[in-house]
Amino acid sequence: MTKTKAFFKKIGCIFISPEITNDGRSLNLFYKYFLGGVFVRFLFMPFFFQRDLLSTYQRAADTVFNGNIGSDFQQLITNIIHSVYFLAAKTILPFMNSYRDILLNQDTWISWVEFVKSDNIFLILTVFKFIYFIFDMACIFVILRLFYDGDAQKKLKVFKYWMFNPIVIFVLYLFARHDIIGLFVTLLAFLLAKKKRKYWAVLVLAIAVAIRFFPIMILPILIIYLAEKKKDYIIMLAIGLSGLISIEAISYIAFGKSVIFSLLNAEHFNYIISSKLELIVHDRIFIFLAAYTILILSFIKLKNKSFELLMSYCGIIYLLYVALSYFHPQYLLWSVPFVLYVAGKQKNLYYFQWVQFVFLAVVFIYWGDLITKFLFASFDHKFFIYLPGPIPLINRFYDPEKFVNIFRSIFTGVSLWMVYLIYLFNKRNSKKNELIDRTGL
Repeated sequence: MTKTKAFFKKIGCIFISPEITNDGRSLNLFYKYFLGGVFVRFLFMPFFFQRDLLSTYQRAADTVFNGNIGSDFQQLITNIIHSVYFLAAKTILPFMNSYRDILLNQDTWISWVEFVKSDNIFLILTVFKFIYFIFDMACIFVILRLFYDGDAQKKLKVFKYWMFNPIVIFVLYLFARHDIIGLFVTLLAFLLAKKKRKYWAVLVLAIAVAIRFFPIMILPILIIYLAEKKKDYIIMLAIGLSGLISIEAISYIAFGKSVIFSLLNAEHFNYIISSKLELIVHDRIFIFLAAYTILILSFIKLKNKSFELLMSYCGIIYLLYVALSYFHPQYLLWSVPFVLYVAGKQKNLYYFQWVQFVFLAVVFIYWGDLITKFLFASFDHKFFIYLPGPIPLINRFYDPEKFVNIFRSIFTGVSLWMVYLIYLFNKRNSKKNELIDRTGL
């Protein structure tokens, strides 16, 4: 019995953290938060989804059934991950083969209707989302190794904040998007950076960039943080861009298509430059890019580039992006782990994430039926198809565009306030570190 207990304790130290595992009270709270968070996830998993989930698995089905590996050349690795998962799932669960015609149907409306009215809709939604649950749990266990060594209470706080985070739960289990995969790889890169495995950290982040473009926003400050010599900047920049360059080369050779130029010309890149100041004639300033440049320069200027500052700067970058640019709801997920790092010491930031989510829920209206009433279509597709959407209802009383943009403006204000709180947090810690350096204490 003693050996069994010691074995599970060792496992707990590896996957949870020794700080929590070696403290009985903390371990009990960990289990409560874990079971409560899992319950909430499985409560939502079978019932809600946004049309993009079906599109993701339609591309995976095209790869599995038709051998079309390039069905999503812009997100090649993500498609391969979903394809392998889909192949394994349909091997274990033969009923999934009955969805072949639905998934291969090129008519997006008919395939969606056939999907939501299918007999096994709740089961198939659970299967489709379960891979996100795996990466969700993987993320939090990396976070436990990443944050607040030696402090069980702060680790527990961050764990609780992740397990009951409204943004995490919504993006993965209601909206059902796959950003968690790229985020997991990004967190692994930061775990390596914490251990000063600088080249490996940048290489893993390069893989994250190849999976999802968003980590490229934090690549510069990771390189600045890790670089010890001038040559490090050149080597790590080359490594950091290697993932994107490799995907570009594979796509061009295999499919005759450019990933980089297709992304630059896609509406998703336009989101980054959507907010701008018009000057004169053709002259304009892209607001986020200007703010981003200031942020990078301020990080360069820092004398003591601690890991804590690195994490908080990443949070600022992603918060500034959603505050100053057009974005899709799932993009907000990228800010969560970095904000929670600061929230471990400044808990009001976590509550502001709830405020963000409340106002974001109103901004959802902007995207129309797909992200509002159609999220519930699996319950009764006919009812929710013919149910009046929120925009016509609001239009009876007020201009829907003005209504949504009022809440969008408040959301931006809250996000910028969170940036300011992180700035104050950094300022306090910088002064503390300078005092320690001067006094030697």
